[in-house]
Amino acid sequence: MKIPKYWAKSAQAARQPGGQSYWLAVWQWSDVSLADAQQKAVDKAQELARRVQAGEALNRYAYDQRPLREEMTRGITAGGHEVGVVTRNKYGAQVLNATQAMFIDIDIKALESSGSLAGQMGRLLGGRGADPADPYVARVAAWASQHPDLGLRVYRTFGGLRCLVTNQVFDPTQAQSMDILRSLGSDPLYVRLCQAQACFRARLTPKPWRCGIDTPPNQYPWENAAAEARYRQWEQQYSQRTATYAVCKLMKALGPAETHPDIIPVVALHDEITRVAEQRQLA
Repeated sequence: MKIPKYWAKSAQAARQPGGQSYWLAVWQWSDVSLADAQQKAVDKAQELARRVQAGEALNRYAYDQRPLREEMTRGITAGGHEVGVVTRNKYGAQVLNATQAMFIDIDIKALESSGSLAGQMGRLLGGRGADPADPYVARVAAWASQHPDLGLRVYRTFGGLRCLVTNQVFDPTQAQSMDILRSLGSDPLYVRLCQAQACFRARLTPKPWRCGIDTPPNQYPWENAAAEARYRQWEQQYSQRTATYAVCKLMKALGPAETHPDIIPVVALHDEITRVAEQRQLA
């Protein structure tokens, strides 16, 4: 699982042979120490400066080609070993990063454009009207019937479905795992991210804009104590504003009922923080 513990930044000026100047800011990471991350950042900034001075073109990392800069908030263990960590993503939501518990993210594009919170709340409380997710649930159920050895929990989210395989563990870097994600229609970006980051991910808390709150004023790692203080103030507001929402609700449990020992604490934490059992609007 590629979730670095330490991040550091270094910046350096460089000039191309034609005279154009650049200010190069570089973030690097380490699981050893902050000092190690800082040295790597200095080395990388110097390397990039030399390349600019030599007239080389520089390419940015893609979203799924480098570790994500996310603050760790807690770890999850089972039998004395780590099975996941919770981080805060770039817009401030908590995310569960699981080493081997396969979360499957299935987006339904029509829900973002036409599925209002009010409409979803009505269905959640037993109102009439078909749920646009119903055909997708049927497809998942059909897939599960062809894979009777796998236990699945199927959740409804604001924008689609989330599935979790409960009785087996998977290596997110292996082709077999990616094939399962694709066969269930998982979002292509999510599939690439799982493989690149060597973990499966599931958002635990609401997206802020769905709850009427702005995104954070800055991102981790913070430049200084004042920047972190501004972030912590936003974090308190976010927690208060999102307290009346849920992230998902359980729709079905398919296949074998037993749960793998490494997945038991993952399910417990996921269902608690996402407020699966509470009748609330999804966000």
